[in-house]
Amino acid sequence: MTLYPYTLLMHIMGVIGLFIAISLEMIILSRLRAAKLTAQVHEWLTLGRVIDLLLPISAALILISGLVLTFSVWGWEHAWIELSLGLLVLVGILSPVINGPRLKAIHAEAKTAPEGEIPASLRKAIANPVLRAYVPIPGLIALGAVGMMVLKLDWLGSGIVLALVLIASLIIFAISRKG
Repeated sequence: MTLYPYTLLMHIMGVIGLFIAISLEMIILSRLRAAKLTAQVHEWLTLGRVIDLLLPISAALILISGLVLTFSVWGWEHAWIELSLGLLVLVGILSPVINGPRLKAIHAEAKTAPEGEIPASLRKAIANPVLRAYVPIPGLIALGAVGMMVLKLDWLGSGIVLALVLIASLIIFAISRKG
């Protein structure tokens, strides 16, 4: 009996979990921007606990199953493996560095905010332009990694995918600065 299908299933489950966590983060931040009352802010922030649980589990599933598949089936000589792993590590580093302090600022402001209308300091923390610009980028990066893995792209194809992800990220950044 081969473990390949079970390992691949774990890998896919990790990817699905990653996309759910990324989508939840985008939804939460969108709803925070639309919130009118501090009670709404508190409600949406509690959903962040799901991300705090789901994201590390998903990342561990992706990493462990991906390494098992690499060592047992594919080997390291494939661009799509090396670049996908690099992208996972990059998102794992950038998200806490970029989002972490900004989300903590929102939580801190929300804790001290009085009930009722959202105070200006909390509204400012929620409207942080860096947070708004960065939130869709991990989803694009993950989508690029999935594309490279499904298509089993060589270095040129993987480079084109990365270039497209970079271009899409820059467009989103430019649009978010105007919005």
